[in-house]
Amino acid sequence: MKKEKMFYGWWVVLGCVLITTTMVPSVMSMANKFLIPFTTEMGVSRGAFTFSNTILQIIGIFLAPFVTKKLAKGNIRRMQSISIIVFALAYASYGLVQNVYQHYAISFVIGISYLNAAIIPVSIIITNWFQKKRGLAMSIAMAGIGVGGFIFSPLVTMWLSHYGWRTTYFIFAAIILTVCLPVSLFLIKKQPSDKGLQPYGADEVDANQTKAVKQQLTISTKDSFTKSFFIILIIGMICNGIINSGALGQFPPALEELHGPAISASIISLYSLIGVGGKLLLGWINDKFGIKVSILFGCTAFALAFVCILFRQNIIFAYAMAVVFGLGNAIGTVIPPLVTSAIYGPEQYGDVYGYVSSATQIGLSIGSLAVAATFDMTGSYSSAWIVLAILSVVTMYSWLTAYRKSRQFSATPINE
Repeated sequence: MKKEKMFYGWWVVLGCVLITTTMVPSVMSMANKFLIPFTTEMGVSRGAFTFSNTILQIIGIFLAPFVTKKLAKGNIRRMQSISIIVFALAYASYGLVQNVYQHYAISFVIGISYLNAAIIPVSIIITNWFQKKRGLAMSIAMAGIGVGGFIFSPLVTMWLSHYGWRTTYFIFAAIILTVCLPVSLFLIKKQPSDKGLQPYGADEVDANQTKAVKQQLTISTKDSFTKSFFIILIIGMICNGIINSGALGQFPPALEELHGPAISASIISLYSLIGVGGKLLLGWINDKFGIKVSILFGCTAFALAFVCILFRQNIIFAYAMAVVFGLGNAIGTVIPPLVTSAIYGPEQYGDVYGYVSSATQIGLSIGSLAVAATFDMTGSYSSAWIVLAILSVVTMYSWLTAYRKSRQFSATPINE
């Protein structure tokens, strides 16, 4: 009997993993590895350096809805490939700057190209390819972020130590271009029809028609923007951006300041590695138990990370933070597309996810900058960690409430 070929969508997932492994950490978990050497050489504050990250997020705030619609309807391969080239060249240019203002200018280019090359196209592509096991596929794709953090944390630490921050930017940019461009050009396909296929699980739609109908909304995307569930969803996304930016941006310098670069790198690698399993676990929870349970699990673990980091002077709590943060940090990348899909269904996903992404970018632009500013003003991170723990709970409540209220407008309303 002829062995059945593996569904091509899983090769697409692999391509997405390679992109999230290399490109995403460069502007998220690894970005502030450059903070201390950059600010020391340039003589600027931590807040001044962190403002570069804020610029990236501001770009996303205004352009995410437009970019999402263009990617959903246009040629993703062409737009993504061009953006990868621009991103890599701009990222390498970070190593040439002579002052913080040049760093800011390059960040505008980085922000635009990142939108077109990373998380947004990945989420659109995965949603197109999978009806069944979408949670697992999305979590695998986003798990690359944790894999990248695990791989690059010790490497970036070593490069910074041996070659300096300028050369480290060059090395990272070369890796991104070498890995991501071939993937975008030759491996990733926008949708199953490009390969003469149907989405994974499409042949089971009829057997699950009731579930599919319940997922659909009876109102248009435009009309939903005035409903309370959409507003609450957006609030949750803003809070989610704040807590993720605050954690990913400021955990590295907070740990390095107390325990040194070697231990800091090991802790970052640990939560990045656990984050891989955490994303897969969250995807499995979503497919098995639904979006509500996955939200509860992820947000609770995330809140506990801020509790642990409060006591980071004790190395045991520092490593405990790595464990719970690794389990919970999937809420930053996996939950937003899943909760959006759970509320709107695949048909309206492309129309609304840009606004969801934009809201997340608002939070991302605030979080790390606010935490850095708190440290600059008080000399301590403690009050910031407490606020972020509270916002983790607010995020959880907002998402759960948005999902529950949206069911009032589903094709077949259900009691939640």
